[in-house]
Parts: sequence; C-alpha cells; structure tokens
Amino acid sequence: MHTVEGAMTVEVVTVRPDEPVTVAARTMRDAGVSGLPVVDASGAVVGILTEADLLHCAVLADLSEIGDRDGSRDRSSGSTVADLMSRDVLAVRRDAPLAKAARLMEKARVRRLLVVGPEFTIEGIISRRDVVAALARSDADIEAEIRSCVIDEILGLDHRQVDVSVHQGVVTMSGVVAEHREAVRLERLARKVLGVSAVRNSVTWNTGQIRPRRLTRFAQHFAARRSSGSKASSVPAATDQETSDEPIELNQD
Repeated sequence: MHTVEGAMTVEVVTVRPDEPVTVAARTMRDAGVSGLPVVDASGAVVGILTEADLLHCAVLADLSEIGDRDGSRDRSSGSTVADLMSRDVLAVRRDAPLAKAARLMEKARVRRLLVVGPEFTIEGIISRRDVVAALARSDADIEAEIRSCVIDEILGLDHRQVDVSVHQGVVTMSGVVAEHREAVRLERLARKVLGVSAVRNSVTWNTGQIRPRRLTRFAQHFAARRSSGSKASSVPAATDQETSDEPIELNQD
C-alpha cells in the first residue's frame, strides 16, 4: 500500500516562534510555499504559519503599524511568528496510508498536513498536490498492487483464485475463495488502493470449504448437513468499518 512517506516532501522550510513576522513572510515568499511549520529549538512542531495568518493581520500591507497603541499584543496584533501562528496543527505519521492523508485533508479542508515523528519532531510535509501526483497512476500499476499486495501478501490467496482487471480506475474482480470474510476483506482492501475509484466485486465463496474449527457448534452441524453439496454465494457490499481516520492533533493552549 502507498504511504505518506512515498509522497511527502522531506526538505521542509521551517521558522522559529521568536522570528519576526517580516522574516517569516520573506521566507514564505522565497520558498514559494503557502505555509511554514513552526518548530522549537529541538525541532518539535509547536504551530504553523500560513498565508491566511499573514493576510489576516495585514502584515504584508504595512508591518510597521501592527500592534496596540497601549503596547499589548494578541494574535491579531503581533510582530513575531508566535503571535500569529495557529497552534491547532493536523499531522500524520510517515507510515500512514496515503489515502488516509487525502481523506484528512478533505475532511478538515486544509491544503497540507505535517508529517511528524516521535516527540512531534518534523519529518516532512504532504500537500494536496503531492496526493494528486500520486493519484495519477496507470491501470496497470493499480492492478499490479492489488495482485501483489492485497491478494498475495495480505490475504495469502492463490492468484489463480481471483481474476482482476482495472479500467480507468474501476476494479473488476471475479473468482471463488474459501470463506465469506475473505471475499469481503478482498473488496475492502481493494477500495483502499490508491487510484481506485470504484470496485465491481462478483467474487463468490464456497460455504462447503469453510474450516470447521472457525465455526460455532451449531454452524458446524449446519455445515455438515450440507456437506453433500457446496453452494457458492455472492458477496454482499463490504460494510466493515475502516480504520480510524483521526489525525494527530497538536493543540497547545
């Protein structure tokens, strides 16, 4: 499966919280980015400064007039990065699935996610553009990943059991597997492959091949009564809950 690590930008331009806003604005302009992670002396993320923060405070228009008349400062009238930065930061780990990062950006309506390691140290950044570039995959690449990663490595199925074809991101699967849960899991995992837009699953399973040790006593008795003939059933749409998409959140008061 594709992970954040394969698409993220490793060389990240950062700023310190005590840097003047004017310096941060020039850094953002020169780097050609719309957001800068804010890190402390140890490299840990403490916030993020975006174009929206700068525009909101009108620092690009007239930095010299920022600040209260009485000398007090708040987020709308600061002259350092710490005064203007957002402290609510969304981040992911480098081993997170790329599809999860895409869902997080869509759900939170943000352009980027920070990639952090232990102790919230900055390891990279992933943007919408990075995800879009990764999504531009050929049908052949998608099919190869489903066959090698999903069918072979994860499920451990014989490749001859399932036939897979991909056309314009739509995956079509057919064949027969031993158990119902294998058919359901196959569809669920195929949907998670990057670049897949839809899955047409006609994979069936043989109830007569279900291993008795995995059944209740009642189910064993029921299966035994039908052992004289095997009946193949069509797999229903996958309804299993996917893994949580909760992001790593940094919320410092």
